[in-house]
Amino acid sequence: MSVKLDELFDLLGDSRWHELSRITTALQIPENKLNQIVNFLAEANLIQHHPQTNQIKLDQNWKALLINSRETDTETLTNLRKTAFGTIIIPSQQTLMIQSTCITNLTDTSLELGIRTDGKLNEIVIDKVK
Repeated sequence: MSVKLDELFDLLGDSRWHELSRITTALQIPENKLNQIVNFLAEANLIQHHPQTNQIKLDQNWKALLINSRETDTETLTNLRKTAFGTIIIPSQQTLMIQSTCITNLTDTSLELGIRTDGKLNEIVIDKVK
């Protein structure tokens, strides 16, 4: 089963939301078994799970740990050390400036931004705060 967990974390390593039906197919495991794994990992705060959309993604706090544990190449590790990961919450109707980039939340709810940068802004992930 640890091979399937490794495969699952490999799939989730891209910080994107993944549908459980596609993960079931990719890992070739029964849906009920994947649901048990997802429930366990979500309770341990290793992944985020949206039951409404039936999607999961790796929790941002664990992504750097996962990448660091898998990379052994010295050049890759040097580049990874220059990469920063973080989560920022922007309150409703507020503006935030990050590296000369203005980000405004025009919604009526607080939003969570998952950010990955390596000297320039590379990726922003937006999610509602629960």
